[in-house]
Amino acid sequence: MSDNAISAQGTLVARRPFGSGTFTTIGELRDITVPPIMRNPIEMTAHNDTEETFVMGIRRKGELSFQIGFVPSLATHNDSAGLIQSIKNGDRDTWRITYPDTSQFLFSGYVSNIAISAPVDDALVADVTVRPTGASQFITAS
Repeated sequence: MSDNAISAQGTLVARRPFGSGTFTTIGELRDITVPPIMRNPIEMTAHNDTEETFVMGIRRKGELSFQIGFVPSLATHNDSAGLIQSIKNGDRDTWRITYPDTSQFLFSGYVSNIAISAPVDDALVADVTVRPTGASQFITAS
């Protein structure tokens, strides 16, 4: 491991609801998968080329997914101001991922899935998926 590596512990996901000016950190956050950033290769090989040639397409983002210890009455989870409200209304919210070194990843997106699981002998949890849309911004810690 590199001497520069940092622990993921303390990474936060915050949501700024549609029409609000305030980010609120999602409560009871567990594992997080940050949206991958990618570009599709576009083949540009001509008939008289002897090697294949590519250019890169537009920037694309995969989905943000995270698990929460689901508390139906918690403000960041509930149906009056939380994740349930966002998916019910189809709101385009602003999302902020803050890493332990204070670097941030910001983007807009829609809550597209909330899968609640209630096992007999385990915690009540929900797997949440957010589909990013539009431009994103990465802010490196200073």
